[in-house]
This record gives sequence, structure tokens and C-alpha cells, in this order.
Amino acid sequence: MHPEYKEKIINELKENGFVAIGFNKAEMVDSAFAAKYNSWLQSGMHANMSWLERNNEKRFDPTLLHSGTKTIITAIFPWPETKFDSDELKIAAYAHGFDYHQFLREKAKPVLEFIAKVNPNHKPRFFTDSAPIADRYWAQKAGLGFIGKNSNLIHPEYGSRFFIAHIFTALSEESENKSLMQACGNCTRCINACPTNAIIENGVIDSNRCISYWNIEAKEEVPMEIVAKKAGWIFGCDICQMVCPYNKTEILFETSLEMKGNWQSPKSSDEWFSFDERLFEIQFGNTPLARAGLKKIFENLKDV
Repeated sequence: MHPEYKEKIINELKENGFVAIGFNKAEMVDSAFAAKYNSWLQSGMHANMSWLERNNEKRFDPTLLHSGTKTIITAIFPWPETKFDSDELKIAAYAHGFDYHQFLREKAKPVLEFIAKVNPNHKPRFFTDSAPIADRYWAQKAGLGFIGKNSNLIHPEYGSRFFIAHIFTALSEESENKSLMQACGNCTRCINACPTNAIIENGVIDSNRCISYWNIEAKEEVPMEIVAKKAGWIFGCDICQMVCPYNKTEILFETSLEMKGNWQSPKSSDEWFSFDERLFEIQFGNTPLARAGLKKIFENLKDV
């Protein structure tokens, strides 16, 4: 990639709120990653999230996901709320704002337009948690952090309080493996803090035990052993991130405030139960809470 193009992309993304950017040649993931992922699936640790079983040929080879892709540009963007919820009813910090899929796409739009102008023969594509991509693999390889014991990507400065996004482009880039070695050391705070023992080993999560799985994704009835340990979480769970030393330093960004907007949630079950579908759509239709929906949140409230 021409150095001027690369500099322009980095500067434009940073001006629009992305705090760190890295580049990878689009190629097959390494065999160790593929083997570990397949083993995780075979063990059933993805619970009933069947979509994680599909399109793995694209997950392992990004050139199959978007034809003509030669480079993956990976960038991280801070959450709308970089402090963790301490209310009696808790919602994961990443969800305290507008739906990140559309918000981040708009923030990346100037770069997409620039790349399309530079190379009009190939349309770049933007992804954030919206396609079978090995997000943390590419981010780690680009030098944007290391995979912690809680399986999250951890940036030395920003901790794990960010979204991961990618731009697939035909602009060429040589492969530079800038992977950071895991820097958790002997710390096991995340493993020890998880009330359901969902972190079964270094970097491996059993979704069948994960509070976030049960209060966002699960369609089946929540097991009583999970209900008893939910600790007030009605959407997602940040426990393993709250105790991480890398998340202790306070961070705040203007773009986080912009993404948060006037977001606020009910502070009591009674307030929540006063909602109907129309009011929920008005207040939370363009937020991550819409993924669970009002009915699921009501079910989660009954378990608190």
C-alpha cells in the first residue's frame, strides 16, 4: 500500500474516533487458531449459537468473505460508556448507547469513500461484529492488543473497553505480524471473579456457563444455577472485565459521549415493567438492547 494512502487512512480513522489502527495481509488464519476454534465448537462450548458453526471457510480465509480483498484494516473504537455499571440492575457497558454497527459504519464512511476513489475497481467493505471474521485474531496480529485469559482483546492503554471493526480492501499490504504476547502474567482475577466458572482455562469460555449468553442470546430457559449467580445483570455481563487491571485506568473520549447520546435505562424492575413494545422501540430500538428485545429483558428481570 502506498505510504501516503496508509497515512491518510490512519489519520482519517483517528479523526473519526478510532483510537488504534493496524493492517494485515488478507490470508488464511494460522492452523493453530483454526484447530483451537474447531475444538471449541466440537466441545459444544458455543452453546446454542449455531451461527458460529457456519461459514467457517470464510472465517478462516477472509478472501472468500469479500472477493478481491488483499488487506484487512482493523481498528478499535471505545465503548459509549467506559465505566462499568454499578446499579442494582446492570447492563453491559458496551450497550449504553447507539447501535454500534451503524454508528461505526458512519464513522468509517470517509475512509471507505477514500479507498473507493483510490481503487474504483473494488468496493471496500466494512464489518463490525457482522460477519464470520476472526475479529480478535486479526486485531492481535495487527498489534492492537493481546488475547487475555478472559478471551477478550486487551490493549495496553485502553484495556478491553472497545469495539473491533474491519475494512476489507484490495489495496495491497505486506504481512507484518505485530502480535503482542499475552501480558496477564500470573493474574487470574477474571477467572476467580466469574461467578459461574465460565472461564474454564486460559482464553477459553464455555458459553453454557456464561451470564452474557443466557441474558442476551439464549432462547431456552435459564438454568437455576445461572439464575442464582446473575448478580443483577439483565443484559450482558462485565464481571471478568471489571476486575481486569488493564481496565482500572479511567478513559474518556468525545466520541464515546457522542455514541452514548442521551442514553439512560430504568433503574428499577417496576420502571422496566411499565414499558410496552412501542416505548421500548422508541427508547432502545437503535441500541444493542434491541437484540435481546423487551420480552427477553422482562424474563431476565424476573430472575434477578
